[in-house]
Amino acid sequence: MNERASLLRWFSLLAVMIAADQLTKWGARRFLAGNPLTSNLMGLILTMNSGVAFGLFGGRAWVVPLNALLGCAVFIAGLVAFRHGEGGVASGFFLIFAGFAGNFIDRVVMGKVTDFIWIRGWSVFNLADCFVTAGAILCGLALVFPKRWGFHG
Repeated sequence: MNERASLLRWFSLLAVMIAADQLTKWGARRFLAGNPLTSNLMGLILTMNSGVAFGLFGGRAWVVPLNALLGCAVFIAGLVAFRHGEGGVASGFFLIFAGFAGNFIDRVVMGKVTDFIWIRGWSVFNLADCFVTAGAILCGLALVFPKRWGFHG
């Protein structure tokens, strides 16, 4: 597959991931408001987070523009890694970007992020947070084990 087709595939995947994040958040706002679904270990509980990771910096005006800048930097880093054949790192950065974009849309549209996935002993999170976490893990693996996770050579 040539570079252009591969980039188009990635952009399509990014759109699908962002749409899936937004759709699950819409469903959470629509069906979980006042109706949490929980067991002893996990559940679905609607919360609205005005901060960033773990609710930090809630209500600060600089959070949205800083997130936009970080999101752009991550996307550019993904493109650079992709152009240099670093598929593992590029994939990780694109996953992180999908998560940034999903939560950024919430911040711009609603002023806070919709979280709804709850696991006992952990914070409530969303699909975008899963993308960020998976992307960070993939970047780390690609950097520490380039022959196995770098998708090249």
